[in-house]
Formats: sequence, structure tokens, C-alpha cells
Amino acid sequence: MSTPNPQQRIGVINALRAFAALAVAWGHFVGGQGKYLGMTGRYGYLGVDIFFVISGFVIPWSLYRSRYVLRDYPRFVLKRNVRLYPPYLASIAITILATNFVLVPVFHIPRMTITGGDLLLHFAYLNDLVHVPWVNVVYWTLANEFQWYLLIGLALPLLASRRRLARFISISVMTLAYFACHSDRLVFHYLPVFLIGVFVFQFRAQIIDFRQMLGLIAVMVLAMLRMSGVLVPLVAVPTGLLIAVSTFHSHAMDRVGDVSYSLYLLHLPIGVSVIGFLSHWLPYASWYLGVLDVIGVAASMWAAWIMYQIIEKPSQDMSSAIRFAHRSQPAPQPAVATAAE
Repeated sequence: MSTPNPQQRIGVINALRAFAALAVAWGHFVGGQGKYLGMTGRYGYLGVDIFFVISGFVIPWSLYRSRYVLRDYPRFVLKRNVRLYPPYLASIAITILATNFVLVPVFHIPRMTITGGDLLLHFAYLNDLVHVPWVNVVYWTLANEFQWYLLIGLALPLLASRRRLARFISISVMTLAYFACHSDRLVFHYLPVFLIGVFVFQFRAQIIDFRQMLGLIAVMVLAMLRMSGVLVPLVAVPTGLLIAVSTFHSHAMDRVGDVSYSLYLLHLPIGVSVIGFLSHWLPYASWYLGVLDVIGVAASMWAAWIMYQIIEKPSQDMSSAIRFAHRSQPAPQPAVATAAE
């Protein structure tokens, strides 16, 4: 495989991110809305596994192209925090406001209160470890993503090594950690999904060939069948293969993919508020709940676009401005890195 053009976007990544965010949102919106409507979003939660495969590929790919070395680890963690924290913190405030000023009056549910200690736990993504509820239920996946960043920053020198033994040891240790972990709120539980993305990275970086990639993916599938069942591999494997070989590109999906992080953060506070408000005030709303769900998706995308422009894009720019230590003959940054950051 030839070295990718530095300005090339792997277009299918943004399309997959768009699809994953929309699938998760739709699954949340239609859940509990009747047998047939609910069935349309029954498997929307699997969009999370698409995100995990993408992160498994894009983070090591971006670091590898940046000539990352272990001493860059603190700066790498800083870059991820600068990139992700501002939209995340904004979504916490939006969720609290939407709950207390829209959902509480409409549905007469208890008000949401949050202490300073709760906020500190959110800042450190520690809620699940101390059994404190998240303000927004989707945040558990952000905690797993952050754990993945901490792990891949340490493991990349081995995973990107040209020495088979180094790669074998790192993959074996991660696989053993997967079998040893019994909590689905720790990244170890999802390592085979992330590793599928890593194997695609290794293939595209010409560290392994296509048959080796397929063999390693098959090992991860066998590992997952016992603990995760069939559905996760059925989503994770095609996602990885699409990233490996697809040349698909869509400008429309690019636009949705660009705002997919903001969409993922806001679809519950914005979408559920809009759907709840309309279903409460419009007559015979139960007859056309699907239409209200579509409006909820549209409202969430509109809000996501605003947050992307005001908060997320500036965060991307600030993160990109943080450089790793100077390298002689630095490798050019591919545009795909921006799809993950």
C-alpha cells in the first residue's frame, strides 16, 4: 500500500462517525415508544462500538504519522483534554439546564441537582468507579475513550514496532487484560474492539499485510464471542474493514461526521427536550411520534452545529496548536487526524 497523501481524508471515517452518532441518537429517542417504532432503534447502541473501532485506528494512526515517542505522552494527554473538555463541559451545563427548565416542568420529574464533588468526578471521568450517576448517560463512553487514550499513548511504541515480538507481547497483554476484566465500565472490557482498529492502523502503516490483519481480527472475534456475543463483532469487523479498504466519501456525511462529537453529547438534552415538549403540547402526538423523533434528530444536529462552531472547532484548533517535541524531517500530518481529534 502506498503512503497516503498528507492532505488525504479517509472519507469513510467521517461517514462512519456520522452513522454511529445518528444510530445512538435514534436508539435513545425511539426506545420505549412502542413495539414497531422501538424496533427501528433496537440496535442503535452498537454505534458506540463503531466509535471504539474508529478510535482504535485514528489515534495510533495520527500519533504514528506525527512521529510520536513516549516522551510526548504528557503533551498527547494535554492535546486530548484541550480537544475534548470544552464541548464536554458545555454539554454538562446544557444537560442540567434542559432537564430542570424543560423536562422537569413538562414531565414533573425530580429536579437534577449536582454537587461540586459530582462535578469533580465528571471532570476525571470517575463516576462509574465510585458509583455516582452521570449527568448524561452517554458519558460512560467518554470515560472509556479517555482510558483508551491513556493506554494507547503508553502502548503505541510497542504496537507500532516493526518487531513482531514487541507487537505480540503488547497484543497478548491487552487480550489477557480483556479476559481478566469483569467490568463493562473499564476500557479493558472493550479492548478487542479497539484492537480491531489498531490492526487496521498497522495494515495501513505497512507494519503488517492484509492477511495478517485479517488473522488478527479473527483472533479478536474469537475472543469476543464468549464474553460479548455475536452482535459486537458483526459491527466491529465491517467497520474495521471499511476503514482498511473503502474509498467512500460523501460531503453530506462529512458535515454530519464533523459535528458527531457534539451531536453525541447533545442529542439527549436537546433531542429529548424537543420531543418531550412537542409530544406534551401537540394533540394526538402518539399518532406521529416518529415524526417528532425526526424533529428531535434535526434539532440535535442544529444544536450540535452551533456548539461545533462556537466551542468544538476552536478546541480543535487549540489542540492542533500544541506540538510534539521537534523532530528532524517531521512527517506531514494527514487530514484524517482531524477526524478523530
